[in-house]
Amino acid sequence: MELKFVTHRYNLSAMDWMQLTLQTTKNQADFVSEILTGLESVSVTFCDTNNNAIFEPPVGETPFWQDVTITALFDLEIDQTHIRQMLKQICHIDKLHFELLKDRVWEDECKQDFHAMQFGQKLWICPSWEDSSCLPEDAVIIDMDPGLAFGTGTHQTTDLCLQYLDANPPIDCSVIDYGSGTGILAIAAVKLGAKGVTAVDNDPQAIVATISNVEANHAQKQISVLHTDDEGDLGKVDLLIANILANPLIGLCQHFAYLVKPGGRIALSGIMDDQLAIILEAYGEYFQDLHVVQKDEWCCVSGQRR
Repeated sequence: MELKFVTHRYNLSAMDWMQLTLQTTKNQADFVSEILTGLESVSVTFCDTNNNAIFEPPVGETPFWQDVTITALFDLEIDQTHIRQMLKQICHIDKLHFELLKDRVWEDECKQDFHAMQFGQKLWICPSWEDSSCLPEDAVIIDMDPGLAFGTGTHQTTDLCLQYLDANPPIDCSVIDYGSGTGILAIAAVKLGAKGVTAVDNDPQAIVATISNVEANHAQKQISVLHTDDEGDLGKVDLLIANILANPLIGLCQHFAYLVKPGGRIALSGIMDDQLAIILEAYGEYFQDLHVVQKDEWCCVSGQRR
């Protein structure tokens, strides 16, 4: 999974740009970014030089790789010679590359990479630019376009959760989608028969994305959306599904156990295979019949409340 971090991006209107690419180290990345900003770059993006993904950085830390590739955008009229001189003099960087970045219709670029996707037997995610009438007659369709919040089905963790819901439709169940992201799992649960879902997240952007997607799928009556600060006394539910990460899952274990009715079920994802043992140990105290499904290095753990 490729991760990128954009330090700043001003309003980029439709036009051509001059793109600068250079490589630096983890310790120097922030400093180079500051220099580029001072040289009037309108956008600075970090990505890993060696394609080694960071899945779960420690809280409060800026998640940089050991070797960082920096891409910066400038107006076409910038003085390339001056920028080269400044980067060499101040940052001791003399290997860099300028190239023209032609303007494109970025919405169309996105459409080329995001198509209707099937999960399990019946569940589909369909973007607005594709004709859902071409899908099977019994398809259960989630209408969703890719956006800023995490979760459009393309990542293994979301895939595993959708596969779980398709194989175990929560018909007439009460459900919590904890760490809702785009709200995709909450919407899937409703489309598969849940009588009511509460989507919870701690990211305001995710809250906005969830509400928007819930409205696009006409599920406002079945799905309520909450920030974690406003959880209050959540009622016990038949199913709790959480696609977050291992460390938060461990910290939330007792809370999740409280929220699930006796005999109710849980489905957890965002767990890497080398983190599986500690998740099974923590949740084994409250849940039985723990079952693991794996896709690549990611796992989904489901079980029944004791």
